Amino acid sequence: MKVAVVGATGMTGRRVVGALVARGHAVVATGRDPAKLAALGDGIEWRIGDFDRPETLPKALAGADAVAYVAHAKHTKLVLDAMEPGVRLVVTGSTRVFSKLEDPAAQAVREGLAAFAATGRKGQVLLPAMIYGAKEDRNVGRVLRFLARFPRWCPIPAPLPDGGRHTVQPIHVEDVAACVAAALERPENDGPPIVLAGPEPIAYARMVRECAAALRRRVLVIPVPVRALALLARAMARLGLKPPFDAKELTRAAEDKAFDIAPMRERLGVIPRPFADGVAAKVIRGDF
Repeated sequence: MKVAVVGATGMTGRRVVGALVARGHAVVATGRDPAKLAALGDGIEWRIGDFDRPETLPKALAGADAVAYVAHAKHTKLVLDAMEPGVRLVVTGSTRVFSKLEDPAAQAVREGLAAFAATGRKGQVLLPAMIYGAKEDRNVGRVLRFLARFPRWCPIPAPLPDGGRHTVQPIHVEDVAACVAAALERPENDGPPIVLAGPEPIAYARMVRECAAALRRRVLVIPVPVRALALLARAMARLGLKPPFDAKELTRAAEDKAFDIAPMRERLGVIPRPFADGVAAKVIRGDF
């Protein structure tokens, strides 16, 4: 196929481009930064497609057999309006759409995905959980950078919301890319949104311990009420200090994330790697 990748220079987009090329597809990489697009490599066609200049999008997507939209889903309607009739769309949102907390970013994703559903256009919605594995990933990268500051002989105090008992289900960025490629190749399996997540939910405390193990460090988990940590983060922000995680992130950490990945395995054929394996590879590459 000829696939237009919208958001091709982002953390996930670069891996999607690589996965599609490896599978023998022709890729049209779209984005707004010519230097970043050119850095994707020789033999990859690229075109300017800028959400701030919607008039650039139809030309960027022209002639594609399918579109993979892997930037923020809030711009889904702009992508839909620019696509040619009959072209399939695979779009990535986020499992934050399931949050019960007030979250403007999650609401923007919900509205974008609703716009897709309203068109009746063929395609597939993918909802990744926390994505890690790239140098620029936000959550796991910050944990690793914090732990790496300590010498290996020193037990590291780790104050975690509610002792880190709440669950998370991180998925490696390369597994997300494999899912996007598979969704493009399997139109016969289009259907309800598919959650993309790791093989099992794990407690935050376990996630931090596996990060430490990858660095050959040891942590001492210190239970702290999530409300207290959120108040501390707000106080630091008011003083002009930058806390490792802001109050909203800490509050979200008290929501348990546990997802059924049977649809991902069965409809996309992707089996995600365990978190311990993915974070160990990240540390070996020095991507944090």
